[in-house]
Amino acid sequence: MLQENKKRLNKVLRDFNISLDRAIDFLASKGHEIEARPTTKISEEEYNLLYEEYGKRLLNSNKAINPNFFLRTNELNEKLISLGKTILDKDLEEKVNTTLKANISRQQALKNISKSYKNEKLVLVLGAGISLEFGVASWNVLLQNLMVHTIEKENKVSNILSTLFNNIFTPNPLISGRYLQDYFENNEVSFEEMVRSVLYSEVDKDQESKLLNEIVRICVAPGKSPNLDSIITYNFDDILEHKLDKTNMEIPYKSIFGIGMDIKNDELPIYHVHGFLPENKKLDKSNIITFGESNYHEQYSDIYSWNNIVQINKFRENTCIFIGSSLTDPNIRRLLDIALKQKGNSKEHHYIFKKKIKPEYLLEQLDTQSSVDDINSLNNKDKNNLIELLINIHARFEENDSASFGVKTIWVNDWQEIPDILKKIRESAV
Repeated sequence: MLQENKKRLNKVLRDFNISLDRAIDFLASKGHEIEARPTTKISEEEYNLLYEEYGKRLLNSNKAINPNFFLRTNELNEKLISLGKTILDKDLEEKVNTTLKANISRQQALKNISKSYKNEKLVLVLGAGISLEFGVASWNVLLQNLMVHTIEKENKVSNILSTLFNNIFTPNPLISGRYLQDYFENNEVSFEEMVRSVLYSEVDKDQESKLLNEIVRICVAPGKSPNLDSIITYNFDDILEHKLDKTNMEIPYKSIFGIGMDIKNDELPIYHVHGFLPENKKLDKSNIITFGESNYHEQYSDIYSWNNIVQINKFRENTCIFIGSSLTDPNIRRLLDIALKQKGNSKEHHYIFKKKIKPEYLLEQLDTQSSVDDINSLNNKDKNNLIELLINIHARFEENDSASFGVKTIWVNDWQEIPDILKKIRESAV
């Protein structure tokens, strides 16, 4: 006889949109005393009591509540296997790909990108992932280290408080940025100077990077042919410029980070569209960075700002490769949308590198889910089917999100594949 399956209370609380205290008190009123912890497992009888009291009222609001949640193990296996076979069916997958056209083979992508490079219509769009291997603080670490300066305690205590505040309350980064910006301005401290001091505190610019070395090699042809159209970077740092200067070759480039900065015909423009904080140069009013909520509001309200215009023009007229970017920034998504509409029926599109989800990672994540008991009841074959299904769903989700902005996905198993891909693009254009 099969044992009764039990459900973790935290999952029920989310499903029925009730608090822990309310659930505990209600069950107690029905004669069921349970431990007041989110991880407590409740019986089918206790679940049904909560469903009758709180679940039914949510059905009319279209919230997905399953009154028969407590499936027996065999039923669960059958449903998962059936679902997996349906979604992973080859014929269906081909039909979906034909309809959505979200994905593209790596070979075809490289061919298209090489063509754009030969025609001098290629733009590299660089995100935060480019600078992290040099020791540049991640966004969360940057916020945390800046927060230390706002806490009036002995330094060690400030570090602990800052870490605890960010880990426990996980404030929205844009709201944190706004708070920090206001704090330093109100205390007559240059916000950009503070950000720069934290930004470079652990940086080693001479760190070897196959990726940045290959990016530099693509840049060595300004004034010649073929050549990049330009580079757009969302990073504040000057690591790319440092690497270009260290090549022992005369590479004419110009860092653009404000209005009125003219470019000569033989110069490669590097657009720092979120601002530029060079490590060893004096900062002035042109070095304003896009950091907090107020900055983003300004960008949203001023579609004709220089950085918005640059991005729209490049997204509309060129082929862009997004490297080290996740395409989650709301303003970038908005500008890609605008550019896509302006392109009309143009078949040209952009590309983004994304890393495939590994089965090992998913297995670790599954162990943290509230339905871990149901998952662990599967045999190895069915669990592998579940993993494969999740990987395919994730890939389809990511591909279609990017494709909605005219961006095709190039999947890699490891980020270290990207330099070799860029090398092939460069060599094929010779």
